[in-house]
Amino acid sequence: MSSLTLVWIIFCVVLTLFGVGWGMRYDWPDFVHIDYGFPLKWATHTLVTIAGPANTWTVDIPSLLIDIAIWQTALVLGTFFIELKSIRARRDLNPRPPG
Repeated sequence: MSSLTLVWIIFCVVLTLFGVGWGMRYDWPDFVHIDYGFPLKWATHTLVTIAGPANTWTVDIPSLLIDIAIWQTALVLGTFFIELKSIRARRDLNPRPPG
């Protein structure tokens, strides 16, 4: 495994954690809530409703799993292309003898 591959893996793990934990707060007059997840919203933490303060969570597990799958697919594809590039570079440095 090359150092570039290791850097890519660490980068993708950080992106996965960042994407899953990304929270956007919405301060609407009668519905204050925080949505979590990028690119898919997998959780909503409701803070205030028109009826008053609230502290409820709505979690969508399939969206969470799809969200993680999207980020891990980027990790696997990126690692594959980095390794493929390094294999081609090694092959170009050590060409086969003619004949």
